[in-house]
Amino acid sequence: MRFVCDAMLGKLAKYLRILGFDAEYLRDVALLQRHAQHDDPPYFLTRRRKIPLYSRTIHINSEKPQEQLLELRQWIKPFFDPDKVLARCINCNVPLVDVNKETIEYRVPEFVFHTYSTFKMCPGCNQVYWAGTHREHMAKVIAEVTS
Repeated sequence: MRFVCDAMLGKLAKYLRILGFDAEYLRDVALLQRHAQHDDPPYFLTRRRKIPLYSRTIHINSEKPQEQLLELRQWIKPFFDPDKVLARCINCNVPLVDVNKETIEYRVPEFVFHTYSTFKMCPGCNQVYWAGTHREHMAKVIAEVTS
């Protein structure tokens, strides 16, 4: 399942990526039509009421990202895959790849390097990720969205 979030929903796009969904952040709504040409067009998420005609538009009411996720529960729940959680870059939406710990030593804080053994990296922006304390918070969000 794919999503396109408009300029008002940047944080929601990040949350969707954390949950493992392909969620593009689109500043220019006029570019939405290029997505409509795909075999499986994405759902367009927006808080705007006046938008170009697009058949798969979902209007989001809340201003808070966690509440926005709850609004999407009926679309997310059937496609949620726990194996895809934290598998995408939250910045550029690219799937993360496993990386050898020794290759990223200079890119993470010393405490993190010595505390964690598994790291992932975004091949798009080279951001390094590890399973830090945010996992507990995300587990609560996931439970709420998928219950």
